[in-house]
Amino acid sequence: MLRALILAAFALSVGQTGLTTASLAAETGGQAKMILDPAVHGLTRLEPLQLGVDGDSSKMTPTEYTLKSGQGYRWKIKASDLNEYALVMPEFVRNIWIRKIEVGEPEVEIKAVTFDELEFEDGGEVELFFVAVRPGTYNFGPRGLMERGMVGTITVEGPDKLDIAPIRRGKAAGYDDDNE
Repeated sequence: MLRALILAAFALSVGQTGLTTASLAAETGGQAKMILDPAVHGLTRLEPLQLGVDGDSSKMTPTEYTLKSGQGYRWKIKASDLNEYALVMPEFVRNIWIRKIEVGEPEVEIKAVTFDELEFEDGGEVELFFVAVRPGTYNFGPRGLMERGMVGTITVEGPDKLDIAPIRRGKAAGYDDDNE
């Protein structure tokens, strides 16, 4: 059972689903659960980030996001044509698993482990598909405008629960050697 859970966790962490439900059922004694990749299934769509709001190139909305670790997300980022924006969020990007970035019409998918910035030279939009991995609080904003207050915050909270039960041994497993 523990081996199967470790294999399933590894498969999810590297983005592979090499374990089938049948092989997992064999490993866990017939008590298999469907393994879903959080970067593909059950994505939460975040409120789109808008750079340049109400004719003001130094405003963005929203400025705060709260995410859950282990959850998959879709995040659309739209830039107005009021300014050139180079959106940076290095600490956040290093603490998520990026599935893909979609850009343009027709749509182009970019598959990368990380990136330094998302640059919008004359408006446009991009959609980031990712899994929040490490809890923490991360700042983001356009390079050159963060110093003037155009800063947002992403807070990644820990998971509500872990779906892994501990292995019980000795007294915890119901074995009591004091009654012998």
